[in-house]
Amino acid sequence: MTGTASPSAATSEAPLDVQVLQTAAALENLAVVSYTSAASMPFVAAGSARLRDLIARNRTHHAAHAQAFNQAVVKAGGAQQHAPDARYAESVGRLLAGMRGPSSLAGLLNEIEGIIAQTCTRYASLAAGGALRSMFVNVASVEAQHSAELLIVRTLLDGGHSGLGVIGADVRSLPASAGTAGIPQVTYPTADASAINEGVAR
Repeated sequence: MTGTASPSAATSEAPLDVQVLQTAAALENLAVVSYTSAASMPFVAAGSARLRDLIARNRTHHAAHAQAFNQAVVKAGGAQQHAPDARYAESVGRLLAGMRGPSSLAGLLNEIEGIIAQTCTRYASLAAGGALRSMFVNVASVEAQHSAELLIVRTLLDGGHSGLGVIGADVRSLPASAGTAGIPQVTYPTADASAINEGVAR
């Protein structure tokens, strides 16, 4: 997934906390739109109940995170951000429109989760005050969990386990990589974190 160039931090005069909260909200809005689109796809609606449940749960989490960031940005003196992140919205929409299978969908949703998790991880070191830092750390951990689950789901799908659930002796049929697919990094990266003012309300 690629995005258009993000604006320079110098182009905005909003306080730092306002910028990072608006950008975080914009990324969460992107996730909500993406999961909403994913839930309506025929191969999801007619496919694994476990995948449908995962998509529905993750969407609910992202909607709650967007609301929390918007509530925090008002307290910080800024305007709420209800639009999806403009850097990614067009390319993600195009990819979703051409999606044809659950494995590719899980891969795209994982990319989105990774961007948000890395962004919140970075913002935790930038935000002023313990409350905001804790919020970013908590959200980052939830998105990292989403990402891990999606990586496991994709590994199972690619291994032919379309039901995404095996019990008893069937465990022996799981691909060996399923045990480690959800933990691809020793330390969590921030190289793909969004610029602090990428989602600033203008």
